[in-house]
Amino acid sequence: MRIAIMTELYPPSVGGQEFFFAGLGRELTRRGHEVEIYCIGHELGLPPRESEDGMLVVRNPIAPTYKKPTMKWTKRSLRAMFRYAVFTRSIARERRHDVYLLNEWPLLHMPFLPAAARQRTILHWCEIRKGRLFSFLQARLPRLAAKNAAISASVAAEIERASGRAAVVFPSGLDLEAYQVLPKSERSGILSIGRLAPHKNLFFLIRSFEQLRARGYTGRLIIAGSGPIEAEIRAAARASTSAAFIDVLGEVSDAKKIELLASSELLAMPSEREGFPRVVAEAMASGLPTVTMDYPENGTKDVVRDRGGGIVTASDVNAFTTGMQDAMANWQSLSSTGIAAAIPLSWSVIAAEFERVAGDLVR
Repeated sequence: MRIAIMTELYPPSVGGQEFFFAGLGRELTRRGHEVEIYCIGHELGLPPRESEDGMLVVRNPIAPTYKKPTMKWTKRSLRAMFRYAVFTRSIARERRHDVYLLNEWPLLHMPFLPAAARQRTILHWCEIRKGRLFSFLQARLPRLAAKNAAISASVAAEIERASGRAAVVFPSGLDLEAYQVLPKSERSGILSIGRLAPHKNLFFLIRSFEQLRARGYTGRLIIAGSGPIEAEIRAAARASTSAAFIDVLGEVSDAKKIELLASSELLAMPSEREGFPRVVAEAMASGLPTVTMDYPENGTKDVVRDRGGGIVTASDVNAFTTGMQDAMANWQSLSSTGIAAAIPLSWSVIAAEFERVAGDLVR
């Protein structure tokens, strides 16, 4: 099949959606499909066209202010969103592709597609947002696509509830053989890894770790990743009453990430908003239990409840700290459950399901 993937952001941009489309694209290419990626160039210096992992990557427009628009409330540059929608419409009108896989973001490209292309479009939902505008879009946009897919069962259920259209699940996948599983006796420390952004709730995590230390915990808190609030996180760690036991590593390599997942005893994710965080799947494959909180827009809680391998707590410091203690007390059971739940997350399994759904559209 000739497959066009249309998504707002793509590596070297870092995030869950970028990992998903890059990983699925690579696996589909390995399976003999012709895959082309159409995205927005989020910074200067990125090539408009390049071949990567056997795929053609096309960036149009190049919009270095895309992630930092003048009007902060929009979160993204509306001008770049419009230009991208016009560009992807022109690609679809060429009718060179058998099927189109669209990320929900940046929203405008779905209604801009020609009607003929929509009949061969799979619209992938990576998260659910609250608010009047997003509720409207989550009710209307799924009706424009031939098929809808979602990053998790809970996101799929919400899309069906909002729009009346069913959605299959294409989760974020893994190369399972890359991960290590160590026994608890060889592990130590609480791990937080990912983009350092406000919705990750890391100041809360530092407070909870202080409480955990006060209750007798002897390990360390490791915060890995980079992002817009990295300087503030470093300052909060230095000012903490447990400063001597907190390590802020900054951005880490893939090899270091795999090492941290294998050597830590818990993954702490108190995020207020997530879709299906890739790191949770990676933690499962590493036998690392996850502790997260019951925020409405936190998709991590749904992943943990659906697949096991962790604990979901109420959204307060005492509950989260107790949840970390409970996870350590039940570590072996949670670790084993997570390992088993990671098996269906192999990219080969996900790509085969995509082929089934896309094949129905082509036929």
